[in-house]
Amino acid sequence: MYRGNRILAMIPAFSSKQGHHAEHIRVLAERPLIYWTIQPLLQMIELDEVIVSSEDVNTQIISSHYGANVIELPSTHVTEQTPSLVAVKHALAYLEREGKTFDIVLYLHPSSPLRQTADIENCLQLLVEGGYDCAASFTEALENPNETWTLHDTNEASLYKDNHYFFVPTQEHPYTYGRLNGAVYAFHVPYAKECIHSFLEGSVGAYMMDHAQSLVVKSEEDRKKAEKILLARQDAEGTA
Repeated sequence: MYRGNRILAMIPAFSSKQGHHAEHIRVLAERPLIYWTIQPLLQMIELDEVIVSSEDVNTQIISSHYGANVIELPSTHVTEQTPSLVAVKHALAYLEREGKTFDIVLYLHPSSPLRQTADIENCLQLLVEGGYDCAASFTEALENPNETWTLHDTNEASLYKDNHYFFVPTQEHPYTYGRLNGAVYAFHVPYAKECIHSFLEGSVGAYMMDHAQSLVVKSEEDRKKAEKILLARQDAEGTA
């Protein structure tokens, strides 16, 4: 429990692509990928329950082995456009039938193995103290949108959305630009139940994460980078 709020941590491990869910349990730095998301959650005393939502039996077995509770996501819920919100609402309804209710959900995708406990705690703190509907982790934007132009079929170029800040020195721009990195989401349960398409529909608090820790494992190159960092952490902490 965190400041009177019952906290559910949820890891979505489903995929609409045949065999793609195996990526969640593929070995990375001597452990299944999903382990690196389960492990920091189990260290947090603030959490009331840690669950993995998946339709894949192997993912369920491995997640349970590493200490997470498992909710089977019906295969009928998994489509090419399975929104995260569908899985969240399914999990909440499932738990409520068991007599378990929660005030806040932490939603953490397993493809972000470099997030640390402090990132999760800080995002949760931002949600509660900032009074937002949802808090999410961001990292620095890859490009400044003020430097973006629209290129037309006529070969003419025009400023994107008539952006006059292109002509203003960067240090004088009124905003800092970030992009969602998908590592941590935190949101209030009553709010999520009312959302239609996404849990980013209301007010969103931004927690900025280090660019290196924002790595999302999508390719073999990503896996090599993540593995190098995780093994170095293990050596430094003496936990290998």
